[in-house]
Amino acid sequence: MVTRIFDLHFHQLNNYPKKDALTAKINGEWIPTSTQSFIDQAYEFGLGLLENGLKPGDKVALISSNRPEWHIIDLGIAMAGMINVPIYPTITEEDYQYILDDAEAKLCFVADDELFKKVNAIIDKVPSLSKIFSLDKLNNCENWSLVKDQGIGKDRKALDDIMATVKETDLATLIYTSGTTGRPKGVMLSHKNLVSNSVTSRDRLPVTSDSKSLSFLPLCHVYERM
Repeated sequence: MVTRIFDLHFHQLNNYPKKDALTAKINGEWIPTSTQSFIDQAYEFGLGLLENGLKPGDKVALISSNRPEWHIIDLGIAMAGMINVPIYPTITEEDYQYILDDAEAKLCFVADDELFKKVNAIIDKVPSLSKIFSLDKLNNCENWSLVKDQGIGKDRKALDDIMATVKETDLATLIYTSGTTGRPKGVMLSHKNLVSNSVTSRDRLPVTSDSKSLSFLPLCHVYERM
């Protein structure tokens, strides 16, 4: 039964495993990530979050343009029973401070040096935020792969047990509005909110298990996330 975000990924693994579940152009070459690798890395990342002292229900912020790491981090957060707070990479330091504080984010993952500098400039003003990791390799910021590496070799049963307790009505993500009418507002979306949109759209879209899709809206946008 597909009712939670991670159910979709396991459904693909069990029924339509792909060599290229994700594909990104890196240095001019298309690099695929298989369904199995996608889920394996998400397991490692989710277990790494637990190793960092986080617990189900904690918030994790993600600020990045579209890339495979976004999906792996997002899935790992969901599998660990935590809540992803995806944030646009184009907003001000002031808005980052407000959103991270309002969401009570424990960790923040940023794409590059520019975003690291923005978030690092306000980290002392966000009491809940303990650390920033980058997706790009930077000299002044720990890499997100360190969290993933902490989960390598750990017992997956820890995440399996958490996933068994996650209900479709549980909070999956906090997506903040653009703030055009005042302060950004966190929209609380459950697993059911997102999964039901995807499942019910299936009959309306001309896609099959062999179709390919191209992400162009930001993944922190609710439509692109669906």
